[in-house]
Amino acid sequence: MLIDTHCHLTDPKIEDVRRAIELAKMVGVEQMFIQPTDMEDSKRAVLVAEQEKLYAVVGVQPEFVDTVTDIDTLIYQIEELVGKSSRVIGIGEIGLDFYWDKEKKTKTKQMEVFRAQMELAVRLKLPVVIHMRDAEEEMLSVLNSMEKVPRGEFHCFGGGEEFLKRVLEKGFYIGFAGNITFKSANELRRMLTLVPLDRLLLETDSPYLSPEPLRGRVNSPANVKIIATAVAKELNIETEKLIEQTGKNALCLFSLDI
Repeated sequence: MLIDTHCHLTDPKIEDVRRAIELAKMVGVEQMFIQPTDMEDSKRAVLVAEQEKLYAVVGVQPEFVDTVTDIDTLIYQIEELVGKSSRVIGIGEIGLDFYWDKEKKTKTKQMEVFRAQMELAVRLKLPVVIHMRDAEEEMLSVLNSMEKVPRGEFHCFGGGEEFLKRVLEKGFYIGFAGNITFKSANELRRMLTLVPLDRLLLETDSPYLSPEPLRGRVNSPANVKIIATAVAKELNIETEKLIEQTGKNALCLFSLDI
């Protein structure tokens, strides 16, 4: 089963959501997991998932922590959405990101919001979708301080070898997106070869990170097939074998029987 485990179908850059889904299915993409940015977007993601028989996660990304005025209210809102729809399969996209915040002015709030959502995932026994950029030390600090961490994945992996080793030891899956095809991504491709095949996930991160030769255009879930082909070539395995295994991985992580 070819699955795009990470696409932002509610992003305004995707002008015709239904058409994007149709095109993906035409090239063999059988399922898509919709990712939101904040709580309002989480509601939209769940609605699309219900209408199109897809799946969604709910939560607040680190770049959108300013939308959180009260963490208790946030946790209540997430739990409410989880309880209302069987199409919600996890908490995400959550995490830490200091790429744009070099001075780490939002560090305290990012870490508080991230940890609260992680603890909720543990309580609800749901997997998490984690975004991490320029925050390896802070991320490990949170993970190591938790008595129990939820199962989950690091999407669009961008860390180093030691960080990869540590999160694999904690049981996390690793997702790779279209940037794995970029000419400058030699180190990322090396990281790919270090991930066990049974922990690997495929994603587009649509509408961002279109793979070569489509770089610079609006990305679409249909392009996960291009990514699968590129990843299979890098790992020197048949594309169909990769698709079969990564599909099984996604269904296992998110406890889906489809």
